[in-house]
Amino acid sequence: MKWFSHHHHNSPSLAQSLPDENNNSAATIRKVVKIGCFVNALLMALKLCAGYLGHSDALVADGFHSLNDLAADIIMLVFVGISYRQPDDKYSYGYGKFETFSSFLISSVLVVVAFFIVREAIESLVAYFHGEVLPQPDIWTFIVVLFAMACKEGLFRFYSSAGRKAGSKALKANAWHHRSDALASIATLIGVTFSHFFGEGFRVLDPIASLLIAIFIIIPAIRILKPSFAELMERSLPSAERQKAMELVEKIPEVKGIEYLRARRNGHKYIFDFGIKTDASLNVSQCAQLTSVIKSVLTDAFCPHVILSVNYSV
Repeated sequence: MKWFSHHHHNSPSLAQSLPDENNNSAATIRKVVKIGCFVNALLMALKLCAGYLGHSDALVADGFHSLNDLAADIIMLVFVGISYRQPDDKYSYGYGKFETFSSFLISSVLVVVAFFIVREAIESLVAYFHGEVLPQPDIWTFIVVLFAMACKEGLFRFYSSAGRKAGSKALKANAWHHRSDALASIATLIGVTFSHFFGEGFRVLDPIASLLIAIFIIIPAIRILKPSFAELMERSLPSAERQKAMELVEKIPEVKGIEYLRARRNGHKYIFDFGIKTDASLNVSQCAQLTSVIKSVLTDAFCPHVILSVNYSV
């Protein structure tokens, strides 16, 4: 028989501690993303201008990849302030899903961009195999690619480090966009180099590089798209994480058994809903203390942002 239910995310101590933590995380993410916006805007302009003027399909494709990264950063700037808001009457579990939605939106745009790159590359390949001589990329396209690779690898490391410190899934997802862009630029470098230095017969490598870039775009996009979609659909945490949470809670002496566990992600937050058996001798105050212990254990094991509800029974 259930006799006490406690929802820890409404406790006074938590309400006092989270705003500073959330505001610091949000401020960190905004600072990182603003720097990313500036670098991506610069690289996008350089790649598109050098690609169009220097006759390189691969570099133009790379430019659209940077355009997508710029759009991703802008989306993050819009959503990050929302996702770190405190729970209220409209969103009692917080606004974390806005972060999830931004990741979903970013990865969806990546897929669309990849489609257009593939279409352009196929058109160039069809023209080549029909006897058309493809234009020779100019030398500055080679220089722009090397500069872009260095910048994107730097952004990947910068975003990854900041994402770990802030506990932001979307920031770490954006870091992999920068890494994929750096890897895609390797294909661009090969295509531009051979097309420029080795004659007409090798110019087909430039549109082939565009196809490789599309692959580098699609793979991380799908890796981000699938978990983001699953979270939006309220999928439970993986069984290994649920099992880990249950084992940790079962080790607490006052816990005599677990009736059920419902657990899911909400943006940067973990949400746990436990049904726990305990001694009938525990009063309301002791159950509240037990809930605090459970939350502390889960916070240490998973992340700083845990929302916990516990229904106790005897």
